[in-house]
Amino acid sequence: MRFSALVVLLAASSLHSAPLVDFPAPNHTLGSGHPDEFFMGVDRTFEGKKSQPWQGGQFGYVRNPRRDGNGEIFYTRLHEGIDIRPLKRDAQGNPLDQVLAAAAGRVVHVSASPGASNYGRYIVIEHQWDGSRYYTLYAHLASTAVTPGETVRQGQPLGQLGFSGAGLNRERAHVHFEVGLLLSNNFESWHDAFFPASPNQHGLFNGLNLVGMDPAELLLAAKKDPNLHIADQIRREEPYFAIVINDSPNFSLIRNYPWLVPSGEVANPPAWKVTFSRSGLPLKVEAAKERISEPRAVWVKDTPYPTTAATKELLTGSASAPRLTDSGMRFARLLTWPD
Repeated sequence: MRFSALVVLLAASSLHSAPLVDFPAPNHTLGSGHPDEFFMGVDRTFEGKKSQPWQGGQFGYVRNPRRDGNGEIFYTRLHEGIDIRPLKRDAQGNPLDQVLAAAAGRVVHVSASPGASNYGRYIVIEHQWDGSRYYTLYAHLASTAVTPGETVRQGQPLGQLGFSGAGLNRERAHVHFEVGLLLSNNFESWHDAFFPASPNQHGLFNGLNLVGMDPAELLLAAKKDPNLHIADQIRREEPYFAIVINDSPNFSLIRNYPWLVPSGEVANPPAWKVTFSRSGLPLKVEAAKERISEPRAVWVKDTPYPTTAATKELLTGSASAPRLTDSGMRFARLLTWPD
């Protein structure tokens, strides 16, 4: 009887194990069939018409619509996270929801000044998942309640949902939520070299050094499978472009995320081919045979969109002759900086 009771207890506890990532706010309506109740829409004026489509609060290329030569609409601006609506407001319309830690981890950055970034007040938490460091970011907060170095548990309040940051108002209050990885351990000196007139106030946790996946898809996948491995989720992303960079002891991406390199690849090859998703998320790193004079684009998916609109403006040219833009060259150099 004791053994049977123990089995029942263990089975019950496994059914209630915490997901890898949980919702960062009280609004859990994602997947309910009413996306307009979950995603905060974006103010849009297109061809003289004003609207606030909820689709603009999703992750991906959902902003800045344009028409191509055939009259089809495409989008040129990547939204790097999701915008989650508040559930409660006071009589003046101010949001009352708390912002919550999506997973246990350590607070590594708190930007408490609303004017220091387009993110407004924002917090970054570092998580150790499967031996690698990943990051969640929570932006546009009205206030913050944690400090750098603090350890937090999943679901712990981090601050108050708000509308700090450029271009927001009380009506569009939301929490902007990202999940991603760190591109370089040497970001700060790279930023000093390429943007000397714009001081970096956020250390390694500047948005330029954090690249992510679709948090909505991750939330749903983690809810479905409490044993989800984040690397497996990333591998499901569709490849969109690839670049080649020379090997370097400063190529911290593969040290931080060794699973990016398929088993059997040679160590310290002359160069590496790095394949990315459309949002710039690295998906795979493979050995290349020859060193190159400078980073170069070697592949881009053939799509009906302009190449810049399918590659975060990192590549231009055609599917048969892709090349790095100036922004793309800076991005490639960041991966091995200082090179």
